[in-house]
Amino acid sequence: MKPLPGFILLAALMVETGLQAQLEQVPLHKAWTFAEAGDTVLRAAIVPGTVHQELMRHGLIPDPYVGMNVDSVQWVEERDWTYRCSFTPPAGLLERGHIELRFEGLDTFAEVLLNGRSLGRTDNMFRTWSFTVNELLMPGDNVLEVRFTSPVKEGANRLEDYGLQLPADNDAGAVRVSPYVRKAAYHFGWDWAPRLVTSGIWRPVALVGWDRARIADVRHRQVFRGDTVQVFTTVRVEGDASEARLSVTVGEERSTGTLKAGSDTLVLVNTLVGADRWEPIGSGEQHLVEVEVYLEDGGRLLDRRRSQIGLRSIELDQRPDSIGTPFTFVVNGRPTFMKGANLVPPDLLLPRAGDSTWVRLVRDMQRANMNMVRVWAGGVYPPEAFLNACDTAGILVWQDLQFANWVPWDDETYRANATAEVREQVARVSAHPCLALFCGNNELDVAWRNWGWQSKYGYSEGDEDRMEKAYADCFLRDLPALVAAGSDVPYVHTSPLSNWGNAEGLRHGSLHDWAVWHGDAPIATFGQAVGRFVSEYGFQSYPDSALLARYLEPEELHLGSPALNARQRSYKGDAPILRAIREWLGMEPRSLGEFIRASQQVQAQAHAQAIQAHRGAEPR
Repeated sequence: MKPLPGFILLAALMVETGLQAQLEQVPLHKAWTFAEAGDTVLRAAIVPGTVHQELMRHGLIPDPYVGMNVDSVQWVEERDWTYRCSFTPPAGLLERGHIELRFEGLDTFAEVLLNGRSLGRTDNMFRTWSFTVNELLMPGDNVLEVRFTSPVKEGANRLEDYGLQLPADNDAGAVRVSPYVRKAAYHFGWDWAPRLVTSGIWRPVALVGWDRARIADVRHRQVFRGDTVQVFTTVRVEGDASEARLSVTVGEERSTGTLKAGSDTLVLVNTLVGADRWEPIGSGEQHLVEVEVYLEDGGRLLDRRRSQIGLRSIELDQRPDSIGTPFTFVVNGRPTFMKGANLVPPDLLLPRAGDSTWVRLVRDMQRANMNMVRVWAGGVYPPEAFLNACDTAGILVWQDLQFANWVPWDDETYRANATAEVREQVARVSAHPCLALFCGNNELDVAWRNWGWQSKYGYSEGDEDRMEKAYADCFLRDLPALVAAGSDVPYVHTSPLSNWGNAEGLRHGSLHDWAVWHGDAPIATFGQAVGRFVSEYGFQSYPDSALLARYLEPEELHLGSPALNARQRSYKGDAPILRAIREWLGMEPRSLGEFIRASQQVQAQAHAQAIQAHRGAEPR
């Protein structure tokens, strides 16, 4: 495995340790109610949360994870919902020069109103939404309302406006709207997940007040020369900051400068000699350096940010070699063998998976001797708690941008929306030393070239030209430019870069090796055919009986029960598992218990064959 020429990752990475000192933040997480649009019955709601969680909490729908309940809750996605709360802002907040209402996550289509006045509309669950409220916020009671429109109804409108059904094989809806909606793709169904298209205020909401000026953005880039590293810190200031003084302290080194009139950005340089590098787990220690940024005017502190960075370089070597095209991560000048897994979100109802859940996943990676995780494109961008845990644990992060369906990139509204999303998330995620790669999408290129979408969806030659141009404009032009502008990490347009099923695919770049599960090859194939960098592969097993018993009734815990079969989302069903059981164990399971144990045994055998072959092929 090896890098990409020209992508030397002088990555610098900032981990936020707290809000700016001069900001006043007032969380708005209390006294919320929710109702279906037009319903006069208001019920208490928990924020952050989702509509499905509230309906369950009030006994209006069953737990969709139990039995076959998921089928009975599909009506929720068709309805519109309203959240409302009353609050009294602190008197001091009303005196601030700037007051914003900030939502860190709204899922997805919503109109926000304060005291009956519309602040604006949202259409992307991956973005932060901020609204200026100085003129509308009042002493005493204020009423905040968030009106959610059904994502499938709005998605259908956008599909109609676009005029072309884009591929969305995993969308389980009667009308496949997921390509037109900036929402987690797995909510619409996947081959490992049921369909649960929810809405809600899924991340924190707060009022934020500040005065004359504040630090809006801090980014770091690093340049290494021997044992010396220069840290270039770009600070962007919002508000009236002309002639204000900025200082940046990195470790023990301090630099200062003054913002020029008419400019909101300043670059300061700190030089560190002999500083310890941040290393991935298994290669060294995870050294972090303290950083402080101060904004002052006339001796008065206007704002401050504290963070940590890790000093490390990353390259992705993809220079052709005697075998073909490598895909090798070079960390601090050393080619590094990657051992890891793909990560999907830990719940369909995301607020139920708190920070502790995400952190526990990192601890599990450590115990499994992994040093890299791929955050898959059909879920969500991970929270800060996860990235911070990866920083301290030394787990490198391959970050897919959240594109798992084809993109209507020639639609100006969609393109502007997704561009703002990517710009925000690139800046946030690349502030972490764990970040190793941005990848544009999951499987779109390989699917277009190999899965017969052109005939399946009945595309004309003009349709194909339109879609190919949209792909090129998005993943080969705009997204790499956004990544380059906002970070120092490498970018690849898709995963995989090669296809399984032929010898040539094993010689070049990243590979999703599904020859066994999807291609019906024997398990031994895992040990015989090894790609350059296998970014997806696997073999299913069933979970333990104790876990199944939490979600199925005793009478459902048998082979062939409809409730059990409903949990098998792959179009292949259980056939690959049964074939492997017969091949490796020479048995025919007679009970669910036997089947579970046997499935886990053959899964272990499959993964062992693959892992041993990958390790044996190092440094291929």
